[in-house]
Amino acid sequence: MGGLGGVLSILLTTAVFPQAVPYARSFSKSAEEVEVALKDLQAYSGQKLPIVDGFVATGDKPLNQYERAFYQFSIDVLPGTGGTIVRVTAKITAWYADKDPAKSGYQVLPSNGRLELDLLDRLEEKFGGKPASSMARALSNSTISAPKPKLDLGGVPGAQIPTTANPATKSGTPADELGSLRSSREAEEKHMRELNAELQSLQEIQKNQAHPLNLVVVKNAGAPVLAKPAEGARVLFNAAAEDEFEFIAAEGEWIHVQISGPSRGYIRRSNLELSEFIAARLNSQVAAATVEKAAAFRMLREETSPFPGDWEQLKGKAVKIFTVQPVSQDPKETGARARLAFASSLFQKYAADSTASAPAVEGVVVIFDSADGGIVGTTLATLKQFAAGTLSPENFWKQCYRDPPEAFQESRKP
Repeated sequence: MGGLGGVLSILLTTAVFPQAVPYARSFSKSAEEVEVALKDLQAYSGQKLPIVDGFVATGDKPLNQYERAFYQFSIDVLPGTGGTIVRVTAKITAWYADKDPAKSGYQVLPSNGRLELDLLDRLEEKFGGKPASSMARALSNSTISAPKPKLDLGGVPGAQIPTTANPATKSGTPADELGSLRSSREAEEKHMRELNAELQSLQEIQKNQAHPLNLVVVKNAGAPVLAKPAEGARVLFNAAAEDEFEFIAAEGEWIHVQISGPSRGYIRRSNLELSEFIAARLNSQVAAATVEKAAAFRMLREETSPFPGDWEQLKGKAVKIFTVQPVSQDPKETGARARLAFASSLFQKYAADSTASAPAVEGVVVIFDSADGGIVGTTLATLKQFAAGTLSPENFWKQCYRDPPEAFQESRKP
């Protein structure tokens, strides 16, 4: 919805930072060498996360409602005994999409350690350390759980931290935990790659699909979005060309739209492109109002039967037949103009209400049951063009069946 969505996102970014758990490891390299290696690994640049599940500690909100995840490292390079200590903390942010739009917003999530350990492992491998064993890679599957943020090795610079040069040998030591976490990380990396590939596939499918049916599109750049459906009303903002809004209702020449969350506004109809779905819906409402006002006729029955005439386009084909009868005895109220108007309302109502589950027909016919009445009919293909607004009323009536023609000669416009 243009720039307004970005403004709302910024205003909602008010999460409280949780206590992060740092992860650390010592390397027998100088601080300068470590810095160069970290830059080569692009450790100081933020990255997107396709999902948050598997990278954050479990919280009180469902992880599948987070989107647009992003992480960035906070890195400390500290002097250590015989080398350099690298201490890493990952900051993860994501948009939380709550069912209540007022509760949605960006939040900071606590890392479960996978991102930090991944960076330390890649740094170790860059310095020639031994990569994870083939046995650990063989264990890669999505059933291995994420590590808990419990291993805090970076509380005090210079603290004793197990390294590959001096591993702990006793079962249950931090070195054992590191090995288990490394195996879990590799399994989750594989799972993440699979999910990322699936996500990209879904995004491509979504990109190639048609727009949702209930969206309206702004045609003219700078089209004003007003607080009320009236000239001179307060302008909320000016929409950009191709901006899309969810359709709520039509009020005369104004279209009521949803902007973002609970925000609403009005745009002049001439500034918008309406989908066929919305156009048919509005035509149906107009047709219903016309039927209510056209008290000169009443419905006797409706049925699906073979076409009752010799018109080549519908001869022998199944059609929807509406049989109507005049109520008023005033010829001015039941003349040719009134008959065409009433037939038009029935045609448009049928076009808007018919579904794929309805009996298959190839046309619609209205029979006026009176001494001076007549029959008017149309093919379904022509009716669809008329209902979609691609065929003018004048051209529509030219393509219709009318018997006798003089019964509908006063005017060809409904």
